[in-house]
Amino acid sequence: MQIKKEFNFKIGADPEFNLTLQNRKVDAHQTIEFALTGKRPFKMNRQGDGFEVNDCGNIGWDGSDSTAEIRPKPAHTPQEVIANVKEILKEAIKHINLFDMSTISEFSPIGGHIHFEVPKGERWSDEKRNTLHRKMSSFYLPILMSENKINLNIRIKQGYGSLKDHRIEKKFTYTDGTDGYTYEFRCPSAEWMTTPKLAQATLAYMAVVYHEIINKPRTFSKYSDVIYRSDKQGDALQTLAIMEFDLLTQQISNKIKKYIKNFEMYAAYKKEIDYIFSPKKIKADKAKAEYNINLGWEFTKNSQPLKRDIISSKKKFKKISANINMDEIKKVMNIHSNDDINVVLFTEAFKDRVSVFQWKLKNNYFIFGIRKGINEIIIKNFAGDFLEGKEIIKTTSDLSAVNNLFSKMKSKFTFNTRPVTQTVIDFKTGKPKNIQDSSILIGLPYDMRIKEDYKPFLESIWNIEKGIIPTKIVNKEPLISDESLEEQQKGEIYRILTTAPSNINHETVFCVDSSSRVNLINQVVNELNQGEEAPATENLKN
Repeated sequence: MQIKKEFNFKIGADPEFNLTLQNRKVDAHQTIEFALTGKRPFKMNRQGDGFEVNDCGNIGWDGSDSTAEIRPKPAHTPQEVIANVKEILKEAIKHINLFDMSTISEFSPIGGHIHFEVPKGERWSDEKRNTLHRKMSSFYLPILMSENKINLNIRIKQGYGSLKDHRIEKKFTYTDGTDGYTYEFRCPSAEWMTTPKLAQATLAYMAVVYHEIINKPRTFSKYSDVIYRSDKQGDALQTLAIMEFDLLTQQISNKIKKYIKNFEMYAAYKKEIDYIFSPKKIKADKAKAEYNINLGWEFTKNSQPLKRDIISSKKKFKKISANINMDEIKKVMNIHSNDDINVVLFTEAFKDRVSVFQWKLKNNYFIFGIRKGINEIIIKNFAGDFLEGKEIIKTTSDLSAVNNLFSKMKSKFTFNTRPVTQTVIDFKTGKPKNIQDSSILIGLPYDMRIKEDYKPFLESIWNIEKGIIPTKIVNKEPLISDESLEEQQKGEIYRILTTAPSNINHETVFCVDSSSRVNLINQVVNELNQGEEAPATENLKN
C-alpha cells in the first residue's frame, strides 16, 4: 500500500449517517447495539456510545441516538484514516448488511465533520480561530458546489452546516502531559462518505489547505481575494452555491484551483485535489451509489438472495437462522398485518426470510386476508395500481368492490402504523416522489391461508421487488359493465365481497370437537373485527 506524504498534524473525522430499512430511518442506537453486542471484534467503548473495532476506531451513535456515527482513529495521512474507516465498515457490515447507510440527511442534521490537530502548545484567540476558519471555509467552496442542493438547503435551515460552523476543543493529552486540541471543521454534510474515493479526496483537499494556513501564514496572504471577510459574506457565498449561480461560483472556484496548485502539499495529493474540482463527476458518482455507503464502498455487491433461497431453501434457512437474532431484526421491519386467520403466519414467514437472507426490500408491506371464494392473491399499492390479481376481475362491479376493500384496508393500516403516504422530495434526483408507489397491500386468499401455502405469496413479493409485472396484468381485457344489473347478476367477485354471509348450521357447530370449535370461534371474532366474511354469531350461542 502506497503511503502518501505525511502531514505534520493528525487528521480525524466523525461523519454521521442514517441507517435505513425499506427507505425508512431506523434508530441507530437500538440497531447497532443489538447487531454488534457480543460480536467479535466489537467492544463497547468507555463512553458507552459505540463499539471499538480492533485498533481502527469505533462505530456508534450520536447524542440523539437516531443517527449513526463512525469515528476512525486519527492519522497523519488521509489514506490511513480512510483505511481505518474501511476496516470498521467492513466488520460492521457483516452484522448490519440488511440496513442501508445513507449519507443524505433527509431532514436529519447529519454532518461529515473533519478534525485537524491544533499545533502543540498553541492556544488560539477567538480572532485567530475565526480567521483560520474563514480561510478554511472559503476554500471549501469547490466541495460545496458538488453537494446535493436540496439536502444542503434543508440542513442549513435546521441550523447545521453553515460556513461559520466550527469548534475548537480539548480532545487528548500528549505523552508529556500537554493538552491536545483539535479544530473541528463542521461545514460539510456527510455526503463525502458516499464513496472511498470521495472520502479520501475530501480529507486530502482540506488537509492540504489547513497545512498551508498553519505552516505558511505569510504566503497565504496572497490568496486573500477569495477569503470572505464576515459571516454575512460567508452566508452569501453559500447561498450562491445553493442557488447554483454557476458563473459566479465557477469564477471563484477557478481562482481557488489556481492558488492551491502553489500549496506545498499539492503535488503529493494532486490526484485527489483534481477530483474535488470535478463537481459534475462527484455528483454523478454519488448518484450512482444512491448516496448509500453500502453501494459506494461496494459492501453489498451481489449480496441479494436467490429466488430459490426465499421460496424453498429450508436447509439453508435453518443453518443461517441458528446464528442470528431474528426477533430483534424483525422489530424494525415495515411489514404489517392484521389478525385475519393465519395472516400472521405468512407475515412471519416473510419477515424470517428477510432476516435470514438479508433481503433488502424496496417496498413496505401490509398484509390481510380476503374472503373465501376468491382464490387468487390480489395486490395493489397505496396509489391504487394493481400489481397482481386484476385478471380475476371481470366486471365493473367487481372492480368497484375490490377497490372499496383495499381502500378500507389502506385506511386501517394507515391509522395503525402511520406509514408515509404522501408525495415527498427525492433527494437523489431533486424531483417529487410518490411514496404510495412503494407501500404495498396484499390480500391473501382464504384457502391459501388455511393450507399455509407460502410459496405463491413469497413468489409474488419476489416479483414485486424485482419490478416484474405479470403479463396477465398488462394484457387485461375490457371489463363488462354490470352496474345496472340485478345484484345476483353482477360479477362473482362483487357478490363474494358484498353478499351477506350465510348462517352456519347450529347442529354442525356442536358436532365439532372442542379444539375445532375454539378455532372456529376465534375465526369468527377475527373475521368480525377485520372485515372478512363472518358467520352469524347468533348460531354460536350456547
